[in-house]
Amino acid sequence: MEKKEKTINYVLGVLLLFSFVFLVGQNMSVMTGYATSGTTTSNVTISKYLAIAFSDDLSSGIQFGTVNTLPATNVNATENYAGGSSETLYYINVSNDGNTPIDICIGANDPLTSSALDVIGVGNETYANSTSTTSTIPLVGNEVALTESYVKSGDAVAVGSQNYYRFWLDIPAIQPSGDYNNTLSFKGVSTGLACGAI
Repeated sequence: MEKKEKTINYVLGVLLLFSFVFLVGQNMSVMTGYATSGTTTSNVTISKYLAIAFSDDLSSGIQFGTVNTLPATNVNATENYAGGSSETLYYINVSNDGNTPIDICIGANDPLTSSALDVIGVGNETYANSTSTTSTIPLVGNEVALTESYVKSGDAVAVGSQNYYRFWLDIPAIQPSGDYNNTLSFKGVSTGLACGAI
């Protein structure tokens, strides 16, 4: 009987060893560090955000004052040289929280018109602009006539900076007396885009 028990123990030992080897072999992929991998994409679209704000003096309107003698050429708007060192106080701020430079567009709705419907041609109202200002910048020699449609008046003005303006008016000798008004419009567009209609 003892031989029979030894044989059974031997067979059970072999089976146990075989089972252990088989179990370890089956789990080798876990034990040897095999891994799988894959890829995927991520995506985001950031919209352009832009905003402009007028200086207080530009918001208050462009005043040419009272003109007593005609003809008059290059009549200065009242705030053209009103800064501490004769800088202009007419400017547009490009918002600090924007994320793109902008082009600024300017246009007049109509000629300067009196209550009697007399007009001063829109081309008689001129402006010059610059991204800086001194006693000579923007310069009257760089003036451009206003039109009744939007035109670019500042290109690629950086976020957090300003576009400065000066305005002038030419009045012919035969112009009837009266108070004349029109409205100027400004628009900021992403650099390179067209201004569009007023």
